[in-house]
Amino acid sequence: MNEYDAIIIGAGVGGLFSALKLSSAGKKVLLIEKQPIPGGFATTFSRKGFIFESSLHCVDAMGEDGEMREFLEESGLDKEVNFIELNDFARIIYPEHDFVADFNKGNLITFLKKSFPQEIKNLDKLFCEFESFYVQFDRFYNSKLPEWLNFIICPFLYPRIIKMSLLTVEQLIGRYIKDEKLKGIIGDIWRFAGLPPNRLSAFYFLLVFQGYFYNPAVYIRGGFARLFSAIVKKIKENGSEVKFNTTVQKIITDKNTAAAVVTQNQEEFKARVIISNANAIDTLTVLLDSEEIKANYRPKLSSLEKSISAFQVYLGLSIPPRELGMEHALYSINTTYNHDDSFNYSRCGNYDLCGIELVDHTRIDPGLVPQGKGTLLIMTLDNYANWSDLKEEEYQRKKNEVAIKLIARAEEYLPGLSQHIEVMEAATPKTMARYGLSPEGAIYGFAQTVGQSSINRLGQKTKIKGLILAGAWTRPGAGVHACFVSGIDAADLALRQLKFSP
Repeated sequence: MNEYDAIIIGAGVGGLFSALKLSSAGKKVLLIEKQPIPGGFATTFSRKGFIFESSLHCVDAMGEDGEMREFLEESGLDKEVNFIELNDFARIIYPEHDFVADFNKGNLITFLKKSFPQEIKNLDKLFCEFESFYVQFDRFYNSKLPEWLNFIICPFLYPRIIKMSLLTVEQLIGRYIKDEKLKGIIGDIWRFAGLPPNRLSAFYFLLVFQGYFYNPAVYIRGGFARLFSAIVKKIKENGSEVKFNTTVQKIITDKNTAAAVVTQNQEEFKARVIISNANAIDTLTVLLDSEEIKANYRPKLSSLEKSISAFQVYLGLSIPPRELGMEHALYSINTTYNHDDSFNYSRCGNYDLCGIELVDHTRIDPGLVPQGKGTLLIMTLDNYANWSDLKEEEYQRKKNEVAIKLIARAEEYLPGLSQHIEVMEAATPKTMARYGLSPEGAIYGFAQTVGQSSINRLGQKTKIKGLILAGAWTRPGAGVHACFVSGIDAADLALRQLKFSP
């Protein structure tokens, strides 16, 4: 039997960075991935010479002085990829307001004050609240104290972390802002967390808000798959192993301690620590060999709300979108200022009124396509229940109809779009569920409600000694930055356990 210090299930972002950190620390690691390539939901794929980014637009923590950038530099991987610094995050469009978010909080606040002069004082108070939270969060996150002690003293040294952990976004913004349209604009980033402001945790919202409205972001030339492939190469150079096209079917325990995994080919691999970057539900209620522990986890996990899913259309175009009038890499298009309505449009499958995102990756990196051509990603949040019970013929027909409808909506901003389509692919919530083995196609793991966010989110430690969770379903949450944090934290937990294990 092959033996390792650590086995990592899943080469998504969390699993990749866990494996990189552990292998860089001299540990013998086996990273197992069911797909032929790394990246999980954040991968790339190609069709007829067009390279499509499956989900990512940019990553904030890879900007100058970002913690992911610093980690990559420490690992020497910054020399393996080329970073493309973005000029702005998005053009954000509402029925009566249209502006560009450029990673500059001063410009954002200036626009808001100019558009809503009656709220100037209230905006100052709100952003002062934001800043106070960020100061305390940074102190908490950078603390050298043990995690358990940090949590104990949190109410005394970091009271705003506790405060934001108890509020929804709507409650936070509503304490200061009265104008409903202004509330909607400030809450715009909600779709990158997957819940409307009346249900979304203010704690998680503030982290996402800072990431895209305050901090610079980058793209990886050639697509993020270049970075993930470089990480895999580095893991191997460190003396560890990576297995693709391999599915873990069972986690074996011995006296309540994780001991080994078994793959679909009935290969057994033993390890002192196992990190699962697979979804927490399957990890704890399907893969574990202990029926008692699985039964113990099922009530809790079944009671947790899963996040919403998505519908995406990938277009390969005969010309770049900028020639159709697309002036920025990302358009965030809203039909209403009321995000509760917008969320419900997505949940109920109202593709005429739901919010949509348009992403032109080739504006950032023209090398993704043949010369003179372009790509466009159209994305909207969607509900797995809108697709789950359809028969195959009905499913294919609806998928095509929704794709055409979203293309028509995009064409309102990019006249002539449909005349330049050479390639079209569509992905539904069922695609998300199948490709990512994500229950109900949830793209953000468990929903970031107040009761499922911050200290209330599923922890990385489990009831099985030596079994650690990483990825979107555990703390802190979804998104490349959050999954990076999760993966590094999982590796740190593993290193501590390896230090004291026989």
